[in-house]
Amino acid sequence: MTDAGALARLVAWGRVTGTERVLDVACGPGLVAAAFSPHVASVIGVDLTPAMLARGTAIVRERGIANVAFALADVERLAFPDGRFDRVVSRRAFHHFPDPARVLAETARVCRPGGAVVIEDQAPPADPLAAEAMTTIDRLRDPSHTRAVAPGAWEALCAASGLELERVWQSSLELDFDEWITRAHPEPADGARAREMLESAARGEIPGLDAWHVGDTLRFTVGLQLVRAWRK
Repeated sequence: MTDAGALARLVAWGRVTGTERVLDVACGPGLVAAAFSPHVASVIGVDLTPAMLARGTAIVRERGIANVAFALADVERLAFPDGRFDRVVSRRAFHHFPDPARVLAETARVCRPGGAVVIEDQAPPADPLAAEAMTTIDRLRDPSHTRAVAPGAWEALCAASGLELERVWQSSLELDFDEWITRAHPEPADGARAREMLESAARGEIPGLDAWHVGDTLRFTVGLQLVRAWRK
């Protein structure tokens, strides 16, 4: 699936009708905010990195989008009143949060009763050893990676935050290792170690971690998950 297709899927997963006020948590360059903008009343994207907010602002200006704004914010301490938004969304960010439970509680707080929290993120392999290996590989590539939330953990996390989990939908994404590792610019030794671990998986030495060769190309899959929960 293309990135445009994945964004369209996320918008559809949000079940918006056109009147919603949306918060995009850890918005990065604003791609999610821009994707939601034609389908909702307004979007605010928040991030802790000024450079990302600047990119997001430039993107929406270039596209002539008028109902999206950006703000600097700590996702563990959102500067919005309770129940401010109809939808709170986050794409591929939860695996960076040191305390995902706290962030989820904040997203729930600013979501109105009857509104929804919608999350897309990486999902770890089901096998615990494979999950640990993938966490190590991700951290070698990008030290800001903490740990992907296991699909089975969302029910308890949501309940603790006053959310009712509706569904966790799982899929996977196939990646080219060289393209994937280059995008993050890790230290050469770390990139080499990540490749070595995935080569081990391709030899069948890490059951549950899918990697293989297509000619000289090393390919592998990562799990993805879409989470939708409703504010009680």
